[in-house]
Amino acid sequence: MTTAVGTIKNGQVILDQPGQLPEGTRVEVLPVSAARPALGMREEDWPTTPAGIAALAARMDQVEPGWLNTEDEAAWRAALRAQRDRDKAESDQNADRLRRIWE
Repeated sequence: MTTAVGTIKNGQVILDQPGQLPEGTRVEVLPVSAARPALGMREEDWPTTPAGIAALAARMDQVEPGWLNTEDEAAWRAALRAQRDRDKAESDQNADRLRRIWE
């Protein structure tokens, strides 16, 4: 998708780079503050099916952080593992409590 940027002048959009879009192209104009971010996904683009979520998770797993040095990345990954372990332990405890309630 082509993004064209411009300014409203006298009720018309004046593009910063004229000629970006063919004559007659229909456009949607949003104020810059309301435009979707350049990075990330729009809310309506997030997958909602199990297969779509799994495919997105697999793509996300392939992305390397890139902004961390080796030492910081190791610490970050260790913190993620520790958080996962805490979450699993808490989930197991909650499941045990529920089992006792329903027995």
